[in-house]
Order: sequence, then structure tokens, then C-alpha cells
Amino acid sequence: MKSFFSKTKGFPILAVLLIGMMGCTSGGDSGRLLLNLTDRATQDFRAVYVSIQEIAVHAADDPADTWTTIATPQKTVNLLELRNGVREQLALVDLNSGHYTQMRLLLSPTSYPGNNVLEAPHPAAGNYVIDLGPIPNDVTELYHELKIPSGLQTGIKLVQGFDINDNSTTELTLDFDAMRSVVIAGKSGKYLLKPTIHVMDDKLLTKISGTVTKEADATPLGGAGISLQVYDDSLADPKDWVAEWRSTLSDDTTGAYLFFFAVPDAGVDFNIVATKQDYVPAAKQEAVTNGKTYTDDFALAGVGEEFGLAEITIDGANADTGATLSFRQELTPGGPQIEVLTLNLANGSYASDPDVYQAVLPVGTYIVVASTAGKSTLTVSPLDVTKGTHSTLALSFI
Repeated sequence: MKSFFSKTKGFPILAVLLIGMMGCTSGGDSGRLLLNLTDRATQDFRAVYVSIQEIAVHAADDPADTWTTIATPQKTVNLLELRNGVREQLALVDLNSGHYTQMRLLLSPTSYPGNNVLEAPHPAAGNYVIDLGPIPNDVTELYHELKIPSGLQTGIKLVQGFDINDNSTTELTLDFDAMRSVVIAGKSGKYLLKPTIHVMDDKLLTKISGTVTKEADATPLGGAGISLQVYDDSLADPKDWVAEWRSTLSDDTTGAYLFFFAVPDAGVDFNIVATKQDYVPAAKQEAVTNGKTYTDDFALAGVGEEFGLAEITIDGANADTGATLSFRQELTPGGPQIEVLTLNLANGSYASDPDVYQAVLPVGTYIVVASTAGKSTLTVSPLDVTKGTHSTLALSFI
């Protein structure tokens, strides 16, 4: 069942952790957990499907490695449908009161019954993506199975605690970051699933919304990526300097987008970034505090012929997780950086096939920050992209 965030008189219904008083359970030593799923969308695929088999929790007073299964959703979900306030309910269960330290999400290697966005039955693979582009007679040509690293066969552990209180409901939303979870494995043709899941911890409602239009004629522009980013160059590792809090895609019909979330009491300075292939990125700065509503509209200029390609080779990245490449620009010379493109790539070459994740970028100067598990972060600056050229980006992790 899907639901939409909404605001009712006197009480906000949110994707939150530890809110509620939404109903009672029988007895005074238990409460209720409402668990939802949402997504940080990606512009790179037509659909991203994951098959959710089981959800388990670990209580603070449980022995080590002890898990209690609380739900078996057994559903295959398109993450890209869960944007702009849409959530998929995974579980509504009674739990003993107390503190829980972890949650475990088990993905199924096989899909559950149902049809996908191409109105075809799900393939056998439980986790897969559907490419963009023209639909062939055999739609399975667009399917790519997502291989799960061996270390995650026993489940994805989410190490963030939560409390179940007597006769109340704790609402918790899992934000499955599709953009950062899919890794393209070069010429091997394999696609890997590196699950990146965030647990929302929101206590008050903050709303940011707006529309994205084409600068040329002011018509709605759907499928644009909108992200809330925070820049902090005081952190030791450059990969952490740009942190994405939320992301979504603008509505295909209206160009509208919507975020609900909360920030620390001191507030947060966000860079709100709008991107879409074949358009010039745009950004606005917004100082955000809880309980307020913000409107930020974007009009994106078409790139036309003003773009170039970055041909990429990667060596030495972690075989299971691949490398994350963050393409950034400075808002002002020497000022805060914004991320305009993220790629997850495995070891290999991405120079020979223009359909396989060469970085297509508007003309300009970029900073590229590349990271992989267990290796030092690499920074390439500047990467100058000029009209019609093929820039070379060779990354070798040591």
C-alpha cells in the first residue's frame, strides 16, 4: 500500500522516527512499529526493482547476532515510483516496548508475482533495473540483473537505534538511495547492487517544494533531479564534503517536486541543485529551519551543442562495491561545491561505448572526487569539459 505525506490540522504525518501516539495496542508492555520505504530517485534507469523478503530487528537486551523476524513483505518494488512524498508500507507490527539497536533487511534473489512498468511479468531475478531508451519487441533486452555482493547475502544491517514505547506507534521510514546503490560493472555487462539505505530521523515538518521548467519556453520539465546538498570542507575526507540529504525527480507532467524532512535545531544551509541531462545545472542556497515552508523554482537552460564527454577508466576499486564518482562544480570561485553528477562504476573502461556511462557534461570546469571502500579518496581538479571534446579521466586506486 502506498501513501502520501500530508499535513492535517494540528498534526503532521511524516516519514519520521519516534513520532506518533497513533493508536494503541493491547496491553501496557508493547507498542507498534510502522515501517515505510521511500527512495532517492535516479535519472539513469526506467525502473529499479528490489524484492524485499524479510525484515528483522535486534533488541538491546538480545544476545549478539540474535534477530527477531517482524515482517515478511515478499514484494517486488520499483524504487523509482517512491518519490515526491510517496511511500510503500512494509510493515505495521506490535513489538515489545524497549530499545532496539539494529534492523536487518533481507532481499530475495527471486522476484515475487506481478508486472513491471513495461506491463510484463517480473523476470526470475529478484533485483534488477530496466534501461531507458526505445522499447524493443523483446523487452527483456532492457533488463539487467542486480548482483548482490556475497557479504550481504545474510541481509542489509541498518545500525540506527529506535524505541518502542507503551501504547504508541513509532513510525520509521527507510530511504533506499537508488542512485548510489546501483553499480555498473564496465565491459563485463554486470550490474551490482550496493544497497545504500538511510533511516529518516525527523521530528518536525519542514517542506521544500517547487517546479522545474525549461528556460526557453517555461513549459514543465519532468525527470529533473533535485537534491538537497550540504557542503562542509572542514571534514577530513573530500568525499564527505558534499553530503546529499534528500533527492527526488520532478513530476513528468507538472515539473513539480516535493521534500518533507527535519533538520537539527540550529538549522542547515542547503544548496538545492537541479540537474537533467542536456540541460545546464542550476543551484540555489537556502537556510532551512524546522517547521517552515520553502519554495524554490528552477528554469533550466538547454545545453544544445555545448557539451562534452569524459571517457573514464578505473583500476584498483573494491570489487564488491565499485567506485563512486562525484562530479562537482564551485558555486562561486573558491566557494562551496555542488554535486552535478554521480556515477557508480566498477573496474574497467568506459571509453569505447557511448551508451555505457561516459560522463556527458555541459561545457565547464569540474572537480571529480572518486572513492571506494578501503582505499584513499582520489581528487581530480580541474577537469575541463569543452564543446565536442572527449576528456580523459583515468582513476587508479592504490
